[in-house]
Amino acid sequence: MKKRFSVLLICVAAGLSACAVSQPEVPPTVTDAELSAREISPGDNLGVSFDLEVAEPTSIERIYLRGLPKNSLFAGTQTDLHLPSEQRTSYDVQIVLEIPATSGQYNMELVVETTGKTYSAPLGALAVRDTPSRIVHAQFVPGSHAASDCYMNTKLLALEYTVVDDNGASDFVVPALVPASQDTEDLVFFPHWESIGWLGGKQGIMLNRPTSDMVKEQLVSSDIRINCEMSTAKLYETAVKGQDLSRLTGKPTVVGSAPVHYYIR
Repeated sequence: MKKRFSVLLICVAAGLSACAVSQPEVPPTVTDAELSAREISPGDNLGVSFDLEVAEPTSIERIYLRGLPKNSLFAGTQTDLHLPSEQRTSYDVQIVLEIPATSGQYNMELVVETTGKTYSAPLGALAVRDTPSRIVHAQFVPGSHAASDCYMNTKLLALEYTVVDDNGASDFVVPALVPASQDTEDLVFFPHWESIGWLGGKQGIMLNRPTSDMVKEQLVSSDIRINCEMSTAKLYETAVKGQDLSRLTGKPTVVGSAPVHYYIR
């Protein structure tokens, strides 16, 4: 839907009186402003089109799009547009929403800066879709021990997993290590297995979660001690599960890893 603006209404300067005194006789004017879509995914192109009229093209110092996710800007999304060389300039540009880009609803604005003043015009709301989190790798480090080599009651391991999310790694929340059988529950010593509410009360061990929304992929590690005195050689199977949290809908989705094995030999 196109929106017509006869003038960019907002002026920001040192104070209101400064805007009133130094405002040019003919402020910049935007007409036929339009976004190519109202909902996009991280990595998609966003089209922006409008007509800009200015009394003096050399007075324009910067034109850019404001309102996109901060982590996408950090990832390199280019929002600056070329400066006008004529009094009337038609714009039809494509902006790549670089990954990661946090899901959610964003109010978009077109911003025009002149010497000492900033003007803005609303472009409407833009929704960035949620993309599912994925656990691309999970393992115990080390992945086995010989029962005959145990000199202490417990053995310290690291449970490592790597989560990938185009919205940002921190969208993956409440991760837990989940046993596949009663034998596996007997294997772990500390932290203890506990009832996990979001898993319907099933047993699990809460793990550290990714903390950064500035990266698409993050490796996370949690210390776990296992019972080193298990005497029977056996392959133990677990999995990492968590929730992908959409900041657009507020709804979580359960995400799980491939089986994670530990072997007592």
